[in-house]
Amino acid sequence: MKISEEIAETLRDEIIAGIYKPKQRLIEEELSEKFFVSRTPIREALKQLEAAGLVTIEPYKGAFISDVDLEEIRNIYELRCVLEAFVTAQSVEHINPETVAQLRGCLERMNMCIDTGDTVGFAAENASFHAILFERCPNKVAVQLVQKLLDRTAAFRVLSWRTVSGMKKSMEGHQRIFEALVAGDAEAAQKHAAQHIRLYMKEELIPLTQKKGRGFEK
Repeated sequence: MKISEEIAETLRDEIIAGIYKPKQRLIEEELSEKFFVSRTPIREALKQLEAAGLVTIEPYKGAFISDVDLEEIRNIYELRCVLEAFVTAQSVEHINPETVAQLRGCLERMNMCIDTGDTVGFAAENASFHAILFERCPNKVAVQLVQKLLDRTAAFRVLSWRTVSGMKKSMEGHQRIFEALVAGDAEAAQKHAAQHIRLYMKEELIPLTQKKGRGFEK
């Protein structure tokens, strides 16, 4: 893996974890010092993030974390309900004891993050949970599509984990998915994966859209 790709991957994970916020500027000099590299691989990494929709590069101004387009986010979440549920169901037949142990470990660490109020750690374990699950799906095209959708909403998704109550609600959905996977129930796993996303849309995304309609400032 090229150094620029490694940097892009690290920054992507940090954006997902909420370390950077929408509209925040990414300063090349600071990133060069952080990663101990010249500005060339930093620029290459930022272009990769721009292609993924995570960063916006403005001429003569620099790179910024992409702002939140609530209507686009809503459309993406509606599509995720279908695709992620499909991927989850497809993974069931390929779940083995090692995978179960890995997923259980993620859930245990997510609970620890809830106890300590660690939103960054929770986001990381959430990403690991889904990455492990997606690895078991034989339809890699569907997995790639889901991952692209997740990348497009990376800077926004962390909003659902900004409070302990938000993390607890997310945890309940993960627990139901896990139980269905362990039981080998593809239909239940698919249902809970879709419900997990729909619940988030109802409690987090739709209220934000309504606020925007009343003059909510993004």
